[in-house]
Amino acid sequence: MAVEPDYSPDPSWTYFSAQNDILITTSQHCPERPYVSLQLGSPAINISGQELCVRRIIFTTVSHDQGFSGSPQDHGTYNQSNTWFDARIITPSGHDRVPRRYIQANVHASLDFKTHVNRWDSEDDDVGLRDWLATIQTGDTVQIIPMAHYIAWTNFVRGAKIQLWAVPSVNMPGPAISLVEKNDYSAHRQLRDDLREIRLVEILPGGFEGPIRMVLRYTTLDDDRLRYEALSYRWGDMKNPQPVLLIDSDNSQPREMFINTNLFAALRQFRRPAASRMLWIDLLCINQTNIKERTVQVALMGDIFTSADSVCVWLGESNPDLHKDCQVIRSISDLYERPLGGSGGEKLVDPSKDCAALPNSHLTHQIVSSGPENWTWDFTNDHIFQQPWFQRVWVLQEVWNATRVRVFCGSDELEWQAILQANHCFKMRGILSRNILSWLWTALFTVKRDETELSCNRAPRLDILTILIAGHSMNATDPRDKIFAMLVFGNETHQIESLPEEVRPNYEKNVIQVYADFTRWWILHHNSLRILSVVHTLTGRPWVNMSGPCGSDASFNLSQRPSWILWHEGFSEWMHGTLALHDHCEYHASGHRPIDRDVLVSMALTLPTKVALRGVRVGTINSLAPYPFFQQPASQAMHEAFMRLFDPSGSIGTWNSFNIRRSVGDSIDMADHSDKPSLWAAHYNSHWSGTPQNPTWLPCFQNCMFTTRDGGVGICPSGSRVGDLVVVLFGGMVPYLLRPKVPAGVETDRESTRSKEYYFVGECYFEGLMDGEACSSISDSDTEVFLLA
Repeated sequence: MAVEPDYSPDPSWTYFSAQNDILITTSQHCPERPYVSLQLGSPAINISGQELCVRRIIFTTVSHDQGFSGSPQDHGTYNQSNTWFDARIITPSGHDRVPRRYIQANVHASLDFKTHVNRWDSEDDDVGLRDWLATIQTGDTVQIIPMAHYIAWTNFVRGAKIQLWAVPSVNMPGPAISLVEKNDYSAHRQLRDDLREIRLVEILPGGFEGPIRMVLRYTTLDDDRLRYEALSYRWGDMKNPQPVLLIDSDNSQPREMFINTNLFAALRQFRRPAASRMLWIDLLCINQTNIKERTVQVALMGDIFTSADSVCVWLGESNPDLHKDCQVIRSISDLYERPLGGSGGEKLVDPSKDCAALPNSHLTHQIVSSGPENWTWDFTNDHIFQQPWFQRVWVLQEVWNATRVRVFCGSDELEWQAILQANHCFKMRGILSRNILSWLWTALFTVKRDETELSCNRAPRLDILTILIAGHSMNATDPRDKIFAMLVFGNETHQIESLPEEVRPNYEKNVIQVYADFTRWWILHHNSLRILSVVHTLTGRPWVNMSGPCGSDASFNLSQRPSWILWHEGFSEWMHGTLALHDHCEYHASGHRPIDRDVLVSMALTLPTKVALRGVRVGTINSLAPYPFFQQPASQAMHEAFMRLFDPSGSIGTWNSFNIRRSVGDSIDMADHSDKPSLWAAHYNSHWSGTPQNPTWLPCFQNCMFTTRDGGVGICPSGSRVGDLVVVLFGGMVPYLLRPKVPAGVETDRESTRSKEYYFVGECYFEGLMDGEACSSISDSDTEVFLLA
């Protein structure tokens, strides 16, 4: 008899666990939220920033589906089961570290709760599973997401548990050392700002395995005698830095500089065996320890990449999957370069339409599927789009400013327009319907074909607020760069040198001050408070509680940073679940009352991280309750606001992934989503079918309807509380909720003599006060200044 393997965890492994036993139901119409979450690491265990390496995870789920289907042949099996669980790794900023991974399906059409236990080990034979576990970092959160797809399919969940074992990482005995701190830039002579001087590095010839030697060169952006290429790459983590030798232009003794492994791999690939190569590389060409120089060079970044002969994009080292993707993309590109008339009478485009236009999605897939027999296109050919380079915020500007872009993945080379067109081809329908890349890539570039070739051009600039919201999906080593790197794309901000001091890139300011200054500048520049609604796109602050199952606490700690400012962590698609950010907002809560600029500006001088806004208070929340969706609401206008905000049919796709993930630039016609009785009924039945009572609300939405002490009614976002103040602020399109920083009844004498401070909770809908009614007949004595902390 074979000996059973021992699956007991090593006693030296550190154990973490989390579980939940709240009974819930979820369908494709519900917000897609975790049922149980487990954060890896804690101050008590993770001493001195020690990185942990996951050895094992056990997922336990107790669940069943709706108990019926139209496929009796599959009953009692796992075939064609449309309710299941996904595993998700969330970074501290709230984003997916890697794509989700399927855990387990329910038994098809069974009403019996069944317990499933899935063990994932770091030494499993499944390479994809091992790689998935290896990406989990200390501070990340592992989640179980209950899923269901198609009408009437419902996931009934009674309990779930995550058990995780980890050990200290042997590759990283302590915290990573910043390359900026590790490197010595003392030999970088000061640049002449008045000449727009920059540095370059000349990579000396050598073999692939030999040491990398470079010479530091100097030139100006107005001198085209020294030709160069610019490198666009991802800084990545600072683990295992690699040494290179840098020689000053006066041929002094080489000095050792350290670069990350990703840049090291790029330099080995780009180095020529018998000739030098001139490159601009930010880590080596900018003195990263000189804040002033860094600020000046960042302002020149657009010109640096425009002046380069070409921009070399380094996606990283290759593997078999990435190599196959490159072959597929080249094949797609070759198909698009066939004559417009096709061969054998086949037409690739409709001759009656613009020949420069790209084929529509349906025709695109026909073209792709008719490709050569030596490759197969399928849903797995998107590995290349998951490379971290595509999420780095600075690369947008680097390729947008380029005259020519060459893309490298290991030894494979691709044309930039082929990458963008492949992204267009890989858009899918139904459950997989979403852009492979961030919407920013399609918004900033236009891919067309002339005669026989694909070409790529800059798209028109957009307003900077749209750009920054879309940038939530991008990553930056320095959070300030999620503003600084985006300014060039904004209609109002692309002339960097002409911007006021508070908006121009300045690394001498801390992160909070950068975001506070930008938010205040935007308010003054646009004479509008619309930017305040951006808080509902930030992690932890959407209109719908996305942090845990219905009934869980959705409160967000408003004191951790200024509560009114734009921030660098969020989800761009959530803007469609707001009152004031979408392009069809017709509310005018403050009427024609303008912002009190004098108050705002004067207070900024003494309290730079706070904002003073004049307005009028209209009520205080007295109670919270579910919104009675299935009975006559207070008004049709309020009902329509609820449908836009909460998407009860799931057809907009703001809070789930079963329809097209709405991009920032999408325009949503609510006429297409306001009459979905069959979807509303399916949503209702997924929660209440078989129950004796007849509730009028949907339990997957929190208590979002409020009443005030004087009888007013409205709709409020997750995290709202009894006692929150309803106000109309001048310049605002909608009413807002404020929370006294010091609760009523506990003020000290000192606090009562100074201006009261408030946390900004967010927008709200207030019945009867959305079109200026609160401001129509007030005097100056009725107004007050609210100081937002």
